[in-house]
Amino acid sequence: MMGGGALAGMAVGYAMRVATRLALLVVGIVILILYGLMSSGFVVVNWDAVGIGLENGSRTAGAWLLAMVRQLSASLVGFAGGVVLGWRLK
Repeated sequence: MMGGGALAGMAVGYAMRVATRLALLVVGIVILILYGLMSSGFVVVNWDAVGIGLENGSRTAGAWLLAMVRQLSASLVGFAGGVVLGWRLK
């Protein structure tokens, strides 16, 4: 069980690394575009709503992570180790 979980984790870790780089590139470009629009006066940002959204999102992510840790099993431990190895895979 741990072997299969570790192999799947390696594949997921490698895919996460590639997807993270792409996502960061896209988010960076969008932020630059929005900053340009905000500086030109075309877009107005409601920072209070942004703060509330970030706070709610972090609470939800924390609750999800806590639920995942409570459900630890042998295959999940192997999977987590595989994700770490896959992330470092070049």
